[in-house]
Amino acid sequence: MKISYAWLKEHLPLALRAEELARHLEQLGIEVSGLERRGPGFSGVVSAEILSIEKHPNADRLCLCALHDGTEKLSVVCGAKNIAVGQKVPLARIGAVLPGGREIVRAKIRGVESQGMICSSAELGLGEDKNGILVLDPETLPGQDMARLLGPADDVFDLELTPNRPDCLSHLGMARELAAYFKTPLKKRALEISLERLSPEASPVAAIPFSIEDERACPRYRGQVFAGLQIGPSPGWLAVRLESVGLRPVNNLVDITNYMLLDMGQPLHAFDLDKLEGGQIRVRCAKPGETILALDGKEYALSAQCLVVADARKPVAVAGVMGGLESAVTAKTTRCLLECAHFAAPVVRKTGQALRLRSDSSYRFERGTDVAAVGPAALRAAELILKLCGPAAQASRAMDVGRKAPETKPILFSASRINSILGAEFPPDSVRGVLGALADKLDQKNGELRFWPPSHRSDLETVWDLAEETGRMLGYDNIPSAAAAVALKPSRVTPAAALAERCRRRLAGFGLMEAYNYDFLAEKTLEKGRLNLENRARLANPISEDWTILRPSLLLGLLQNAQANRRRGASAVRLFEIGKVYAKRAEAVEERAHLAGLLQGPVAPISWKAARSPDADFYDAKGLLEEMLAGLPGLQWSPMKEGPAGASDPLFHAAASLRLKTPRGVLGAVGLLNPQAARAWELERQATAVFELDLEVLAELPRPDGKFKPYSLLPSAARDLCVVMDQAVPYSQAEEVIGACAIPELASVALVDVFSGKRLPADRRSLTFRLSFSSPERTLTDDEVNSAVDKILKALKARLGAELRS
Repeated sequence: MKISYAWLKEHLPLALRAEELARHLEQLGIEVSGLERRGPGFSGVVSAEILSIEKHPNADRLCLCALHDGTEKLSVVCGAKNIAVGQKVPLARIGAVLPGGREIVRAKIRGVESQGMICSSAELGLGEDKNGILVLDPETLPGQDMARLLGPADDVFDLELTPNRPDCLSHLGMARELAAYFKTPLKKRALEISLERLSPEASPVAAIPFSIEDERACPRYRGQVFAGLQIGPSPGWLAVRLESVGLRPVNNLVDITNYMLLDMGQPLHAFDLDKLEGGQIRVRCAKPGETILALDGKEYALSAQCLVVADARKPVAVAGVMGGLESAVTAKTTRCLLECAHFAAPVVRKTGQALRLRSDSSYRFERGTDVAAVGPAALRAAELILKLCGPAAQASRAMDVGRKAPETKPILFSASRINSILGAEFPPDSVRGVLGALADKLDQKNGELRFWPPSHRSDLETVWDLAEETGRMLGYDNIPSAAAAVALKPSRVTPAAALAERCRRRLAGFGLMEAYNYDFLAEKTLEKGRLNLENRARLANPISEDWTILRPSLLLGLLQNAQANRRRGASAVRLFEIGKVYAKRAEAVEERAHLAGLLQGPVAPISWKAARSPDADFYDAKGLLEEMLAGLPGLQWSPMKEGPAGASDPLFHAAASLRLKTPRGVLGAVGLLNPQAARAWELERQATAVFELDLEVLAELPRPDGKFKPYSLLPSAARDLCVVMDQAVPYSQAEEVIGACAIPELASVALVDVFSGKRLPADRRSLTFRLSFSSPERTLTDDEVNSAVDKILKALKARLGAELRS
């Protein structure tokens, strides 16, 4: 938001330097992101009247203007298109110096001598409009020094305002804020035109009737017809005001509405009355199939949630957002309807989001405007229209429907209560003085003060809000910095947080890096993973198209991370994430804590000992999970097709994946990435192992008590047992049979080799187990070890039909 210091002084008498005022604004909590010095940086420029305009004899796009500068008649060549006889314009005479050091010298243009230059706002350093000359007020006398005429140089503040302070989005609003801070009264601006002429009871100009279908969406609507208008360039003072804050002047009528928006914070809109059909205005919701061609030149399809201003046939404006191009004011406009309304913030916000359309008006309506400002702003706009839009301009009786001011409830407070909230010791008179300057009314009843918020301060609702205002106005730096004594309590970690932390440490110990991703995904991301879009938790108000769905699986984010890592040259990816996943259940959204991981690339760094390290595969991921979940009872691996389908199943390879079951339900899955998903995320060059666990199921499993078992100081003995068994027998069953032998000296079992080939039947395979034996009490003899191996072999033969491989 840009604020002109000279404009601000029209509401509040301030003598501070701009840099000093910027420091005070910072103390009020208003960020000043920029301060720009603007104004007359020229000399030798005077006002002049255009006496005649003739075509340049040697150039089609140039004109020869005769001007009078108050002392003599001059001839100037000009290429601007907005010049007219009788206009008062700035003339840089021979010897004048413009901003940037440019000096005006006598010169011939296409063979014709030019005795100066007619200047635009940009050439005088007053604005950015380079397309036309600056037209001055018609009452300006020729020969006046333009530097004095335009007033002193101006300072423009670029402010960053928080969404809860829409009342500061105008020069009057900022003046009110500073008036309370400096304890200085605002200037009273009297109307120069009588109320009888501004809104006459009897007028030859007929008013136009209008209706409001939903008063909650439009609590107040004021409309007034003006006739006999002359649309043309705005006077110099108005053009300079708008250009000082970055707006390009359009014409006197449109500029007045823009001026009121920035001056009082109340959006207005002018319709060309002759372009409205049916002689009436209705504020209603759009009908199915309706469209509107907006002022930005784009056509928008309207929906039922869009509030519009319509004539008898069609919408002519998107209420509070933007007017329609077909009813816009042009140079041919002689009658207009001036709209000054209050639209509900939620309605304007939803309309703008639905159409993806924003404007200066919607920016203010979305944050909340003051319904009580409609009347004063409309009167001030009417005054300017009658003054600046031609001597024949007339106004009709104003039609004003709706509530004039909201009902407010008092906020009860005391100085001691304010000080207790702030931890301050401000005197009661200071607290009352500050809040009295802000209040619409402040009184006392039964020993308590009652603060009545003004209509423009909708953010003041509780005593804590009043405490904040007191701290801002009296200075937070005047509050003692000593912190109050607070009893410290030991933090309490929930079981879920403790479980997540244990998993996090284990996975980090295995060499995986933790990833953090947003909970939001785009529809196209689910489509890449072939995940169904039905029954997904969708955001009602997404920030962008890339964040429309709450993630059903953590693997989708890890796949994006892996793709980004590989694109940047990473040779190996080791990632895990702990977070929430979401699913839609009937009308509610269920969220559960999950853990997911991804492995791709070499399992160890390249070394001089080995030219290449093996890539991570299914067994690495499965072994990692088995190590992390070791000791938990009832874990059972089963093929992916068995059991209920999970949200992330399409991401797993159908023939190289397993589901992990427990007595409490499905814990998760591990496997290779589905080839289609691998291609979608550009990970198809190497195998990618993935896994995902439900931490809430894991939390329900009983944790075995950890017991310390001393290691043996005596030597151990190892034997390799090579047996042949059916291909269909899984390794886990062989491991169970060995464990069931209950041999106390058996320290560990490891599978060291798997073989199948020509020397074995097609339905058989060879497994080699490495059996380690030890005892903490004595060294085992060969006979004892061999006896244990024989016992294991007999059990495998009896239970699984295994035979000792010769």
